[in-house]
Amino acid sequence: MRPILVTGFTPFAGLADNPSAIVVEHLARAGVPGVAVETRLIDVVWADAGRDLLAAVDGVRPSAVVAFGLARGRDAINLERFAVNVDDSATADNAGMHRRGSAIDPDGPDAYRSTLPLEPIGRALEAAGLPVRFSNHAGAFLCNHVFYAVRHRLARTGAAIPAGFVHLPPLPPEAGALAAEAQCRAAGIIVATLAESIGAVRAADRLAG
Repeated sequence: MRPILVTGFTPFAGLADNPSAIVVEHLARAGVPGVAVETRLIDVVWADAGRDLLAAVDGVRPSAVVAFGLARGRDAINLERFAVNVDDSATADNAGMHRRGSAIDPDGPDAYRSTLPLEPIGRALEAAGLPVRFSNHAGAFLCNHVFYAVRHRLARTGAAIPAGFVHLPPLPPEAGALAAEAQCRAAGIIVATLAESIGAVRAADRLAG
């Protein structure tokens, strides 16, 4: 199986750390048993983020893409169901830029649904005692932007590659925080469950063929 591409974001908005960067760095060091993983860190910059993620997809040619980002104010791992076709945030990116109500792609659909196996991932996280919720809105900042960008590319090219986004809660001492160790464990479970799902689909396809 080709590698699973896992991405996270650099710190932004004056934060010292971004949990999505921590989990990506952890996966790059520790890996996931039995799974080939490629990792990338994406800067929180409107002009670069989508392009950099798509360049990673082109370079790695992964079997799946799972992108992580931080959602301050949430107190659980959020499995995002939808990416919407809008950039809109009062928070400046790391280049000091804002976007307010602009389409990610004026010719694209209003939304894309995640193609990750969210239900099995949710069950696996719950079984591990980790806080998890399903979310219908990934916001309208860079997290949603890259989620939409990768789903749009894969839909346009007809690539049958699962792809989606996971929001992580903040690190201590912020409210609703989840320790870095738990977040790294969650990321490993998500990648392992995704790999199992891909393997099951391929086995079923071989039997059907």
